[in-house]
Amino acid sequence: MKVIFYLIILSCFFNISLYSQNETNITYGLKVGGIYSSFSNLPETIKGRDNTFDNSTLESKGKYGLETGFFLNCKLYDTRVAIQPEILFRQSGETVKYRDVVGKEFELGLNYAYLEIGALYKVYPYEGLNLGFGAFYGINLSPNDISYSSNEADGMYDVATRQFYKDGLDGAGDFALCFALGYELHKSIHFDFRYYLGVKDMVKSNASSFQFIENQNKSSVFCFSVGYSFHKW
Repeated sequence: MKVIFYLIILSCFFNISLYSQNETNITYGLKVGGIYSSFSNLPETIKGRDNTFDNSTLESKGKYGLETGFFLNCKLYDTRVAIQPEILFRQSGETVKYRDVVGKEFELGLNYAYLEIGALYKVYPYEGLNLGFGAFYGINLSPNDISYSSNEADGMYDVATRQFYKDGLDGAGDFALCFALGYELHKSIHFDFRYYLGVKDMVKSNASSFQFIENQNKSSVFCFSVGYSFHKW
């Protein structure tokens, strides 16, 4: 939570100082995009110390989702750089598919929703072309949203098994570095391609009660979005 507080204070500082210099350099807008996310080491976490997984395969598949929200673009006066604070809603997660030698299959999904707060430092080398670097902290809004389906006994045990994973795995907040490449058109439309690199463990396991192994499950997110800027405050 301290990270969120510091980002908010930093964003407010830049907004106030830049607005006092030249209000025409500040725009705001909305954006929406699609993402592809994955979590590292999730099969290893699930397998843990359970020997029944030895003659099986666990495959990570990633997950598609949505990212949308509000941004404030503050171009520094008489420069080609800008600070862009953002508040975003993101759907991300991971899917793991299990198969074994006797034909059992199941699919486990972690379906998380995040409130993302952060900011980008953007450089404009040529017209609307821009490069950005920043950091975002995500508050996990659905830490126990887990799906589970299997072909075992026609899914008879799916509800109990899903609850087992809900009790054993807890989604945590996510902190990620952001690398962005974008282009802003003169008619307020802009395009943005980003990669978010997670730097903290964002899936906690209850190792005392279950056979899961606690390790570093970090996020990796690719995002392509389209935004619209309003040039009148």
